[in-house]
Amino acid sequence: MRVDVHHHAIFPSYAEVLNGLGIGAQPGIGLPDWSVGASLAMMNDLDIDLAVLSAGSPGFFFDGDQVLARELCESTNADLAKTVAGHPDRFRAFVAVPLPSVGDALHAIERWAGHDAFVGVGLLTNYGGRYLGDPAFEPVLAELDRREAVVHVHPQLPVHYPAAEINLRPSLIEYVFDSTRAIVNLALNGAHDRYPGITWIFSHCGGTAPYLAGRLAIAEPLPEMEQVGEGGIYRALKAFHYDFALATTPYALGSALQLAGPERFLIGSDFPFVDARTVAACLREAAEVLGPAMETVTTANPARLFPTLKG
Repeated sequence: MRVDVHHHAIFPSYAEVLNGLGIGAQPGIGLPDWSVGASLAMMNDLDIDLAVLSAGSPGFFFDGDQVLARELCESTNADLAKTVAGHPDRFRAFVAVPLPSVGDALHAIERWAGHDAFVGVGLLTNYGGRYLGDPAFEPVLAELDRREAVVHVHPQLPVHYPAAEINLRPSLIEYVFDSTRAIVNLALNGAHDRYPGITWIFSHCGGTAPYLAGRLAIAEPLPEMEQVGEGGIYRALKAFHYDFALATTPYALGSALQLAGPERFLIGSDFPFVDARTVAACLREAAEVLGPAMETVTTANPARLFPTLKG
């Protein structure tokens, strides 16, 4: 079974709320149109058997409104469950979580994580500038560890970035930088060791983390690297999993494979933020880079991470 773990669902109720707030996918860029039919058509054309749906960025927490975040997550999880129920042989989902409120997040996990529609939990790289290794989020990580959850981490724009100085939609570079920040933040806080029951999947081949691994390894004698633990940053990065959405070149996927090996990678399309034609090109490119290991990435790895799925 070929499984796409980075596949977005943009429901009308969610889009309506964001449009009313004047919020798009990112500054100046609206949310793309999406439908179940469009996802199925793309999947059929590209031989993807099942997609794990998630909301992704810009998420749910806007202007400090935690009530809105809680309500949006609840309606999104209900819509995700309904979508999976309508097509149980083609979809599963990651639970949407209304961080930064730990209490609300734990309630959402308790309410939805055991539902048949969901095979894991979806998190963002940061919530109002607080990254996943923040001590305040420890109860959430502890609960995910207890459940031995698969956690997909999608990039979010950081609180501060040089918007005026670089005239480019920020997702093109800031998303990969923020994935790197989230990975390094977790490693620096030792969360990968304290919560070994969590299976982490980071988007876009882990951003720039594979490139920076050697630089960070050189810095391991520094006191701030102490919590990375025995084996250092290389061991930490090799313990994570990665989807290859928009990162299938020999320079991105190739270097990440050298670090972690094909057993740590999964298909990611980023549909509908990425159109079907581009997804097709990325899959062809990934097949060229991976060679015979493409079967490991497309079939064996999702079967191991999601044993309840039936091919």
